[in-house]
This record gives sequence, C-alpha cells and structure tokens, in this order.
Amino acid sequence: MYISSRQLIFNKLTDNDFTLYAQLTMNDDVMKFVTGNALTLEKAEIRFQKVLDTNIASGDTGFFIVRKKDKDDFIGIVKLVQITADQFEVGYMLLPEYWGKGYASEMVKCMISLATKKQIKEIIGIVDPENPASIRVLSKFGFQLYETGKFDGLKAAFYKLEFNKTMPLTNNE
Repeated sequence: MYISSRQLIFNKLTDNDFTLYAQLTMNDDVMKFVTGNALTLEKAEIRFQKVLDTNIASGDTGFFIVRKKDKDDFIGIVKLVQITADQFEVGYMLLPEYWGKGYASEMVKCMISLATKKQIKEIIGIVDPENPASIRVLSKFGFQLYETGKFDGLKAAFYKLEFNKTMPLTNNE
C-alpha cells in the first residue's frame, strides 16, 4: 500500500525492509524513548517479525516505511495499528538527522487522515513523559492526556484523540 503527503511517501513495511527497521531499532538515540535503549540484533529480528505479522493482518493500516519524496531518503517508520475494535495506536520513529524538521507532525497527520477515511473512532499515542517533542506532536493534533503509568516497564503518558469530536486537521503541519 502506498500513501503520500506533502513531503513524504509511505509504503507498507515488508520482509525486505529489515535493514531499515534495524537502522532505527538498533540506534540508542532513537530507542531512548521507545524501549530505553537500542535493541540487539536478535531482539530487533523478533520485533520485526511481529511487525510483519501485524502488517499481514492489518489491511490498509499497520507499519509504514517513510521516505522523503524529493530524494527517496529513508527517514523513519510510522504505525497505525489496531488495539481494540474501536481503538488504534499511532506511533513513529525517526532517524536523528530528521528530528525537529516537522516530519513527525507530517507522519502523524497522514495517519490521522488514514484513520478518518477508515472511520476509526479513536487513536491513542503512548509516549515517554520525558519526551516533550513527541508530546507536542500529539498535542498539536488535539490528542489529550488521559492516563499516566507504565508501558512495557517504562514510564508512559497515554494520549487520546476521539473522532466524535471536531478534528483539527487543517493548518497543522
């Protein structure tokens, strides 16, 4: 599946994308706010297989490889995955050289657009409470903090965007 936005191209992650996935998940800077530290090769392979399994079962949603349109450079991965019948989770990882350039916002905006087309009722985002950049991205699109606690043993802040409310989809890049 192919999706595009103003600056980015999104392709559903496939079994040929492990090298790109490993660039992110085996990077301490990227994984600091995801798992606390970089994954080993073995753990990256195990998680990658789970990602592939999710993509097979997900139809139009799932995990996407994200590239820049102008140069086809790989910049990261974004996901929109089903949690319950009415709830999906959005998440993303970017290579450090692309941080602070608006790409995370564009990625999340594209996933929100996909969710509205699929008539999804609710999207959540789970972030490390010490990651203000990701909190700003979610807040920009109207996600509201609804719970704090732990996720996979790490501190977590849980944000929610409900589709029965007015969606702030314009002018939010």
